[in-house]
Amino acid sequence: MTNTLFSEETLRKKKMAILFCGVVMYFFTNMSKVLIPGTVFNELQSAGLDVKSISALGAFYMYAYAGSQLLAGIFSDRYGGVRILLIGGSMFTAGTIGFPFMENIYLMYFFRLLTGFGAGTVFLGVAKLLADLFSARFAIAMGTILVFGYIGPTAGTLIVFLIKAVGWQWAMALPGMIAVTVLLAIVCLMKGTVKPVTKGQSLEPLFTIVKQGRMWLLWLTSSVVFGAYYVLLAQIGQKSITDFGNLSAPKAALCITVMTIMVALNNMGVNLMLKVCGNRRKTVASGGIICTMVGGAAGYLAFSGSWGLPGVFTAFFLIALPAGFFPLYSLIAKELAPPEHTGLSVALINFMAFVFIALFQNISGRILQNYTPVQGVFPPEAYGAIFIFIGLAALVGVISSFFVPETRPENQ
Repeated sequence: MTNTLFSEETLRKKKMAILFCGVVMYFFTNMSKVLIPGTVFNELQSAGLDVKSISALGAFYMYAYAGSQLLAGIFSDRYGGVRILLIGGSMFTAGTIGFPFMENIYLMYFFRLLTGFGAGTVFLGVAKLLADLFSARFAIAMGTILVFGYIGPTAGTLIVFLIKAVGWQWAMALPGMIAVTVLLAIVCLMKGTVKPVTKGQSLEPLFTIVKQGRMWLLWLTSSVVFGAYYVLLAQIGQKSITDFGNLSAPKAALCITVMTIMVALNNMGVNLMLKVCGNRRKTVASGGIICTMVGGAAGYLAFSGSWGLPGVFTAFFLIALPAGFFPLYSLIAKELAPPEHTGLSVALINFMAFVFIALFQNISGRILQNYTPVQGVFPPEAYGAIFIFIGLAALVGVISSFFVPETRPENQ
């Protein structure tokens, strides 16, 4: 699509408006991560789904999100940010609106796949537009967008109040309905901003990065952090508090909201931690995965009856703390990869994170499946077993982090 009818300044303004629309949509894609199954776990149980199927709904989303990071990350330069945003937004909208009204479990899986792939593609469309518009200030711009996006899960946990008013199906469809309006706004603005599709792109950059053993060590360290956090955020966090602490759904949602706010702010706070540690990236990264491991131990002790509900909150805090370190992991990946492969190295960090998020949800769901709920309430031992798994996985991550090379510039 040609842009000869528009001046450079006009095109920039149009792209800025599209970027704003993309950020709004990114907010709702982040909200969608925690809605299913976390926010409506009990409602899905009441609808007749077993725990394994409910957990799979969350895992399908995460696997699709991960796949979008790999595919769209490789080919985003060919299609440009606006086209990527339109493709992702269309898929996210269709999946979000369609899912809650499906009665067949396989159709529910399909629409969660569609939603997850679309959500991940929206993120990369926004990132591509940021790179085009703010190339000199990309890191700061991305950090700001991440903070805004991470507020999405906060709003997602509060949607429990809307569920009481209109029912879970219409409440779950709401993000998609709003996304339709945003998508139409992008369509109205897109004329002249969509770049022509360039010719085929080599997969050599992907092979170059994948061959690096040190990058695999970083992926293992960071991915365990996000896998553990999303088990709380999107799967068992709210339900475990209501089951174990006898809190109402709104109070439990408020606890998860506080956790998501902390993670959002930590996307900026990690820069302060780096300064305190003399910009030693490895030190902060190792400290983060150690927090996850200690959080797993604290969660087990809490649900075993030793520490009670304060122990549960302590475990949640320790596991959530390093989940705001994405800018740090992206920085290390950028410094480990050749300069010309920066974008792909960051996309692969996100890809591996969501593979582990989906894997952790599958494993946690299977652990829960071994326990019989009484009137929908799982015994404390079920949640304690999940925290044992988190702690052991984090131990592997801790060992891996010790072998990640320090990328701190020599002149600092």
